[in-house]
Amino acid sequence: MRRRMCLAVLLLACQSFVGNAADAPVHPLRAATPGVDDFADLAPLGEAIGDRRIVMLDELTHGEGNVYEAKVRTVRYLRERKGFDLLVLESGLFDVARLWHSRQPLRENAPGNIFYMYSNSAEVWPLYDYLDAQRDVPGAMQLAGFDGRLSGKLSRRQLVPQLRAYLLRHPLDATHAQRLERHLQQIQRLLDGQLAAAQDAVRRQFLDDAQWLDQLLPAPDNVQGADVFNSDGFWRRINASLQRMAEVAWQLRPFDEHDPVMAGNLQWLLEQAYPGRKAVVWGHYAHLNRLGGYRDGHPRGMPPVDNVTRALPAALQAQTYVLHFAGARGRYVDYGNQQVIDVAVKPGLLEPVLSAQSPDGAVFIDLQAGTLPGEGDSSARLWSMDYSDTLSLPEARQRFDGLLLLDKITPARYQPR
Repeated sequence: MRRRMCLAVLLLACQSFVGNAADAPVHPLRAATPGVDDFADLAPLGEAIGDRRIVMLDELTHGEGNVYEAKVRTVRYLRERKGFDLLVLESGLFDVARLWHSRQPLRENAPGNIFYMYSNSAEVWPLYDYLDAQRDVPGAMQLAGFDGRLSGKLSRRQLVPQLRAYLLRHPLDATHAQRLERHLQQIQRLLDGQLAAAQDAVRRQFLDDAQWLDQLLPAPDNVQGADVFNSDGFWRRINASLQRMAEVAWQLRPFDEHDPVMAGNLQWLLEQAYPGRKAVVWGHYAHLNRLGGYRDGHPRGMPPVDNVTRALPAALQAQTYVLHFAGARGRYVDYGNQQVIDVAVKPGLLEPVLSAQSPDGAVFIDLQAGTLPGEGDSSARLWSMDYSDTLSLPEARQRFDGLLLLDKITPARYQPR
């Protein structure tokens, strides 16, 4: 009874609020008809984004099938109606760059090179087909990755040989050549997962050599075109990513300290590789919301680490719109073990009240357009991290600029290939 009363009060408040055209933040969305989509229902989202250059598209897990579908549709809208021409995935910087510039079909070659939930979930495959189909159009949307965790096949097979060839363009003396070869061998072991048990002396040498390697890459980042992905600036970002991979593997740094390196990779893509392009950034909630990903800090009691969005320079943050995706209930695939997890509606949860405003069970909410129903009620909550935690409306307004809510999430159709 108490739950019904709570939902009824929130529903009444929401109905009253949506009816006020002066400040209506809740916009019903409709189901897209295959082959016929004018994106008219997403116009309020475009108005909310305005002229900002960066749009973050998050996800509470990596396993919600219809969230993936909604994100793919949003990417198409941003490309076709707002002129966004760069898509940056939470996947390896090296792997995605090499895959994209190889011009091989993305859907067939994503497995093993792009994060496995993105490459093996059927709901994401139309995204790859879309990117391939428009590849030769003037100003085509480019694809990149910002993750510093370099675990793809292309990293394991090509990174060390290409880095060696790049650094040996100019001859090194015998001592430096020997030091470089030793470090390249250790990088290969790191990429192959064989360096985790390294002794302390090996670890110290690896980190010293990583800092020395930066001295071999001093040129300013002023290379344009495809060559930017074989430049001093690119290899400095690869070097920073490898160093952080090693530090985390050796537990010298907590896992969430991958984020500042990921932010550095994203900044390099935005400022050096693709200056002036309008970017859509696709990744997990932990990396993309405005307040950071791990709300309670690290288990060691360390203070919270800035996530990707917070670690970006203030000028880029000011150009960023964060769009949060979630559902009220349903099921998703746990990306760690591929088990299907049930999500049940909780008392006081606001998502079912808001998604009910659309016949198709989906809404866009502009958090900057007015006060949401229940804003002052501490019992009104929204889902956060992996549908295992919730957050208040005031906190949600700090974390996101907008929300795209679904009534019921569906598990990703995960099909390993």
